[in-house]
Amino acid sequence: SEAPSTTTASGAAAASGTVAGANGSPSSGAAFTSDNLHRGGFQALELIRITNITPLLWVRVDPHGLYNGRLNIFQQDACLAEQLFHDGDAAGQIEAMRALAERPLKIQGTPKINNVHDVPIAELPVRVLGDCLRGSVALHCDLPHNPAVRAQAAFAIAQWQNNKAPESRDVVGGSAWLGLDLLMQYF
Repeated sequence: SEAPSTTTASGAAAASGTVAGANGSPSSGAAFTSDNLHRGGFQALELIRITNITPLLWVRVDPHGLYNGRLNIFQQDACLAEQLFHDGDAAGQIEAMRALAERPLKIQGTPKINNVHDVPIAELPVRVLGDCLRGSVALHCDLPHNPAVRAQAAFAIAQWQNNKAPESRDVVGGSAWLGLDLLMQYF
């Protein structure tokens, strides 16, 4: 038997791999205001949670550094974002930031979803780092991250931008200089 055809706009959007925007329409236009706040009122953490396909929040092995060795654990962006905003240990938060600065990795493959509420999936890690830098409440203590962690967030955004920078400085538009835009807004 054949799959039914998609004749509605929402059906076509679902088939194309996009998630409907806040107003129910498929992704289109700028999802963020000039202040880098989502038009639908979502924080980046809420958006990145939608992409989590595991029951895990995050995994952290040997948080106190008792074993003399180095472990590499690959976690989803959503798990790292949860660690950044829920782990009460600053060292764990910085580990999560450093991993988010390297995203998206080549080994992640192609996601089935391209956008979440009008935000490209590839932008979500830097948007999470931007929320940390902005001083969004760290959910483990109902206060913003401490200044040392927020300073590391600025470094992580700079690293993300260096990794994703276009070939030429003359490139404008889109999200080519998103990390730089976020840093310029805060400083």
